[in-house]
Amino acid sequence: MAGSEAAKVTALDWVVVAAGVLAYASAFLPWYTLTASVPMLGITQSTNVNAWRAGFGAWFSVLLLVAAAGVVLASTVGGRLRRPASRSLITLALAALAFITIVLRWATFPDAAGGLGRIGELGDVQLGAFNLGNAFRVTSGASIGLYLGLGAAVAALAASSLTFRAASREWHSVP
Repeated sequence: MAGSEAAKVTALDWVVVAAGVLAYASAFLPWYTLTASVPMLGITQSTNVNAWRAGFGAWFSVLLLVAAAGVVLASTVGGRLRRPASRSLITLALAALAFITIVLRWATFPDAAGGLGRIGELGDVQLGAFNLGNAFRVTSGASIGLYLGLGAAVAALAASSLTFRAASREWHSVP
């Protein structure tokens, strides 16, 4: 970017760009983890998936945040979106959709207790004088990648909404 073009980029624009970079980086971190263990035998197995393998809601939200960052960068280096209100409206819509898809993806992750609840109940079985105790444990849930992606979406959403608010005030105040 030329010096004069970089001066047009506000701190809130840089937040949207940083959120896009953070979302892209978070896509390669674990978004969902499943751990199964048999404590009596000392066996533990864990697996995780990143955004690219966690389903549509995960990878699509990453692409939305990267697109929002791209809109900001493209409009500052001579792109067609010269009006700040239209640029901020587009980034606001992309960030809001990314936030919604991440939350929906989080809510629809499989729950170990829901699908494998019967295995957990087996730990309470008594065979005569032998108590199995908590023989099996299965846990699952969101991981660091999802939390970073969600944080990036919240940051982009907040920055875009503040930018849109400021741009719409300027646009309405022009005679």
